[in-house]
Amino acid sequence: CYDTLLQKYHTLEKHCKTLEVNNQLNTEIFQRDTWSSQESAPTFAELFEINNLKAQAQAKDTVILKLKEKLNSLNGDVKDRNVKRDVKEIETLNIEFDHKVTKLAAENEHLKQTYKQLYDSIKSSHVRSKEHCDDLINKVNLKSAEVSDLNASLQEKVLVITALKVQLDKLKSKAVLSEDVSLNPIDHKLLKVDVAPLVPKLRKNRTAHTDYIRHTQEEAATLREFVERERLLSPLNTSLVYV
Repeated sequence: CYDTLLQKYHTLEKHCKTLEVNNQLNTEIFQRDTWSSQESAPTFAELFEINNLKAQAQAKDTVILKLKEKLNSLNGDVKDRNVKRDVKEIETLNIEFDHKVTKLAAENEHLKQTYKQLYDSIKSSHVRSKEHCDDLINKVNLKSAEVSDLNASLQEKVLVITALKVQLDKLKSKAVLSEDVSLNPIDHKLLKVDVAPLVPKLRKNRTAHTDYIRHTQEEAATLREFVERERLLSPLNTSLVYV
């Protein structure tokens, strides 16, 4: 409908311009005829032609005025139609934008919930990881303390074994220098295996228990060697009978 009105408007506009041009030509002809009539009196036919031209010009002026009014009316209608069409298009776009905004708002809310759940999950995992790390650190510290206590205990036993070996070497040297039978009794404290009990917190430590048994066996073997040599060197020493 709009395109049809627009086409009619252009057609009327062209027709109006044509009428204006014709009117201008008729006016010029009339002026020329009027100027010529001053030199010579017009005939009846010429006067009739002039009146006819004036009537046509007046009729065309009337048509031109009507066409202009029609054009103005059409222009107003076209403008109104354009405005209405633009308003309708804008309203349609606004509705589409409202739908898009609503959809985006829903998606945004969904993303917010997803990110919140992810953040809570990461935070919870971080707390659990920290607790696990703290527990591991405490266990490592306890193990370090156990190892330190075990090393101290082993160091003491090494010192005892070293002292016994030194004493054994001294006795061997004395046995080589003197063949006399020594009847001096051996101090039972030297024959006692100095086995310190394990610390309670190390009793469940398999490594510590194994090292403890190994060093105890080494001490016992050293003492047995010491007693056997004393028996060979002092067969009359009765203090070695029940050792």
